[in-house]
Amino acid sequence: LLELAQWGNKPFTERLHPGIPGVLGVRLPDLRALAKHIVRSGTAPAYLEEAERTERSPEEDFMEARSLQGLVLGMLPVSDFSDYLTHLSRWVRVIHSWSVCDSFSLPQSKKLLREHGQELWDFFVSYLQHSQEYRVRFGVVALMQYFIDAEHIGELLPLYLAVKHEGYYVQMALAWALAECYTFYPTETHPYLAEKRFEPWVHNKAIQKICESRRIDPDTKTLLKVLRIKTSK
Repeated sequence: LLELAQWGNKPFTERLHPGIPGVLGVRLPDLRALAKHIVRSGTAPAYLEEAERTERSPEEDFMEARSLQGLVLGMLPVSDFSDYLTHLSRWVRVIHSWSVCDSFSLPQSKKLLREHGQELWDFFVSYLQHSQEYRVRFGVVALMQYFIDAEHIGELLPLYLAVKHEGYYVQMALAWALAECYTFYPTETHPYLAEKRFEPWVHNKAIQKICESRRIDPDTKTLLKVLRIKTSK
């Protein structure tokens, strides 16, 4: 990571992560290439054992190290699903920024969802009422990535509505997810906007994101803009 940081952009990355310590500025393509190397070399088990240790000093605790751990888990072949969830839950505990959170994706996602869909749903949902901001964001984003579908949209929207964490990165994730729900399932999602069920900031930000999408027609955007909630700010 220290070698890769030489070709990165630390000041730019720090501006994107205000207040987050240990930013090296490693480029995401370089992080992905390193994660791929760890998995393909067969050293992932040893790497995860080292990465999951908690006694690292602040000088060794780089933000990109946390992202790398998530990227490895997103490429790792899953033979023992229970063991995989154990590793994933350990990583979720160290998420401390939006980019670390959003670096994750399920490996062989179609296969895992086909074989363990309910377990993954339950795992992601379990984070929605957590007290820690980034664990909630993880749940919101993961559900958005893998469960905005015809089977789950009816359950998903009420679960999102029940999230009460006031952290900025949770609120932003909810707006993002609500916009995605509307894009793919407008009939099911529209009542949540028409009846202004979400908090004003989330509601307005979701409408903004929907209106920025090229997948939404101009007439729908005009309709949605009328639904914005006026605030004192």
